[in-house]
Amino acid sequence: MICGTPSRAERLRTPRLATLAIALALAGCVSYRPRPLPPAPRWATAPTDAAGHALQRLDLTQAAALALRANPGYRAALIDARISTLQLRAAGLLPDPQLGASVDHPSTPGYSQAWNLGLSEDLSALLTRGARLDAARAQLTATRLQLAWQGWALAQGAAATYVDLWTAERRSALLTRQVQMARERDAAFARALGNGDVTLESAAASLVTLSDAEAQLAAARQAQVAAQAQLNALLGLAPATRYALDTPQTPPLPDRAALDAALTALPRTRPDLLALAAGYGAADADFRAAVLAQFPGLSVGVSRASDTSRVQSSGLSISLNLPIFGGAQARARIAEATRARLHADYQARLDQADAEARALAAQLIEVANQRARLQRRLPQLRTLAARADTAFAAGNLAGSAWSAIRQSLLARELEALDLTATLAEGQVALAALLGRVPPGAAALPAAASGESR
Repeated sequence: MICGTPSRAERLRTPRLATLAIALALAGCVSYRPRPLPPAPRWATAPTDAAGHALQRLDLTQAAALALRANPGYRAALIDARISTLQLRAAGLLPDPQLGASVDHPSTPGYSQAWNLGLSEDLSALLTRGARLDAARAQLTATRLQLAWQGWALAQGAAATYVDLWTAERRSALLTRQVQMARERDAAFARALGNGDVTLESAAASLVTLSDAEAQLAAARQAQVAAQAQLNALLGLAPATRYALDTPQTPPLPDRAALDAALTALPRTRPDLLALAAGYGAADADFRAAVLAQFPGLSVGVSRASDTSRVQSSGLSISLNLPIFGGAQARARIAEATRARLHADYQARLDQADAEARALAAQLIEVANQRARLQRRLPQLRTLAARADTAFAAGNLAGSAWSAIRQSLLARELEALDLTATLAEGQVALAALLGRVPPGAAALPAAASGESR
C-alpha cells in the first residue's frame, strides 16, 4: 500500500465519524419556532385567589398578591431571571475549539495533492473562567433581588391604590349622604319660601350648601373611577371589573428602638440594597477577570498534514497573544472605574434609604397624632351640627351660620378620612423602606442569604 493512502476500512470509517460528529454538534442546537404577537388585550374578568377561585371581595393583602401574579409588566420582568440563569450557564462554557482544513492542488505534474488538518483551543479562557463564573453568579443574584424589590414596589403600589380606591368609595358614600340630606332640606326650604315661612337668606344658604355638596360628590366620583381603573390595571383585570373592598389592615408604626434596629439591618433586608451589593460583587469579579486578561493569552493546537510529496507529518502549535498595545490594561481600568461607580451608588442608596425611612416615620407620627386629635373632636362637631340643624329649622339661626357649621363638619369628616388614607399608605411604604415584606409580597429569594450557586 502506498504511504499516505488510506485503507478501505479507514475510508469507510471516516464518513461515519464525520456523521457522528455532526449529529453530536446538532443535538444541542436550539430550534426555531415562530411566536406571533397577541392580537388583543388579555384581561381577567374577576379577581381570583392563588387557587384561581373568583373573589367577590378583596382585602389589601389579596390585592397585593394578585398584582404579583397577574400584573402584565411584572410577568414580563420575571423572564429576566431566566435570562440571567442562562447567562450563568454560558459563562462556565469554554470557547469552542477551532478546526481548520486546507487543500493544495499542485499544478506541476508528478506531485500529489497536499492537505492540512488542524485543531486548536484557546486555553486562556481557563484562566478567567472562575472570575467569569463569579461575575455571572453575582449578576444572577442581583437580578433575582431586583425582581424581588420590583415585586415589593408593585405590592406597595397595589396596596396604595387599594387604599386610594377604598378612600374614594368612602368619600363618595359620605358625600352622597350629604347631598341626599341637602336635597331634602333644600326642597323643604323651597316649599317654605313659597309659603312665606322662611326668609330668602335661609333658602339661599340651603341652596349654596346643596351646590357645594354636589360639586364635591362629582369630584369624588371622578377620583373613584380613576382609582378603580388604576387598581384594575395593576391587578390585570378588565377595566369594567367591579368588586367590594374590605377595610385595609396595615402594620403598626415602629417605635424609636424598632426603627433604629430596622435601619441598622437595612443592608441585609432591603432587596434593592442587596441587589446593588450583588451588582458590586459582579463588577469586582469583572475587574479581577480584566486584571487576569492582561497576561498573554495562550492557544494550543495540534495538526496533521501531507505535502505534495506525500510526506505526512503531525505537529503541535502554541501561540501567545501579546498585550503590548495597552488594550487589556485599558479594559482593566474601565472595569476598576465601573466598580468604583457601583461602590458610590451603593453608599448613596444606603444614605437615601436611611433618610427616607426616618423622614417618613416622623411624618407618620405627626399624621397619627393629628388624626387622633381630630377623632376626639368629631363627636362634638356632629353634636353641634345636629343642634344647628334644629335651630336653623326653627328659624333661630341665620342661614350663613348654619351653612358654615355644616361645611365645617363635612370638611373635618373628609379630613379624617384623608388622614386615615395617608396613614395607611404611609405604613405600607414605611414597612417596605425598612426591609419588611409588604402585604401580599413574597419574601426574599434564597440568593439574599448568599445561596447564589
